[in-house]
Amino acid sequence: MDAQRRFPVAVATVILALTAAGCSGPAGLPDRDPDVTGTVGTEGTTLVLTEPSDPYYEGMGLLRGDPDILRGDQPIEAADLVDSEVVEVWVEGGCAESYPVQCEVVAVRAVGE
Repeated sequence: MDAQRRFPVAVATVILALTAAGCSGPAGLPDRDPDVTGTVGTEGTTLVLTEPSDPYYEGMGLLRGDPDILRGDQPIEAADLVDSEVVEVWVEGGCAESYPVQCEVVAVRAVGE
């Protein structure tokens, strides 16, 4: 492919990448309101959602699906989440109808205690 043909392809690729990047919020958060809020709890060694804004999500594992984890807009490790800390949670796709519900968590943002 000659240089004249490669240039438009390269420009289109850059535009597509920038457009896709604009579809998420800070540090990879989905560009929409969280699906649920609640507090961090533990069940054995598993981090779970307690006191959810929607009872459907009670006890849901917070790390299912390898989510992005943040405090404010800064990425943190899952081990840095604090018991009873308030979190916003984004899920994607359908959830397995079990108790507790099993959802693919895409992002967890700690917002305070």
